Amino acid sequence: HLFTLMSKVIEHKGVIGEISNDSVTVRFISKTQCVSCQLNQSCAAADIKEKEVEIPLQNLSHTVNIGEEVDIQLAESVGAKALFLGYLLPFILVFVTLILVYVTSHSEGYAGLLALSVLFPYYFILYLFKNKFKKSFSMSIK
Repeated sequence: HLFTLMSKVIEHKGVIGEISNDSVTVRFISKTQCVSCQLNQSCAAADIKEKEVEIPLQNLSHTVNIGEEVDIQLAESVGAKALFLGYLLPFILVFVTLILVYVTSHSEGYAGLLALSVLFPYYFILYLFKNKFKKSFSMSIK
C-alpha cells in the first residue's frame, strides 16, 4: 500500500521531482480510500491522483537526489487539524449562519445565500495565512 498508518504517522511513498535552494518537491500517487477498501486492487482510474508536496530542506534527515524513491511522513494530528480547518469548521460556519439568519429573517433564500457567502471570507483568510500554515503542516522525509 502507498498509504499506511503507523504509530500516529501518515506515510506515503514518493519520488523526488525537484530540488531547489530551500525545498524538495516530492511526487506521489494518492489513491482514495485504499486503506479501508478490501477491493483496493481494482481501483478505478478516477480514484488515482498524482500529487506534489514541497518539503523544506531543514526537514530532511539525509541528502536526496532527483528520481530517488522516499517515504514522506506527516503526523496524524496535523492531518486532523487540516481536516478540521478545511472541511469541518467551514461546515459549522455555514450551518450556524444558515440557522441564525433564518431564525431572524424567516427568509430561506436570504439565509442560504448569506450562509454560502460566509465561505468566501473564510477561505480568503486561510489563503492569506497559507505561509503560516505551510510551516505548521510541513512533512518530512524518512
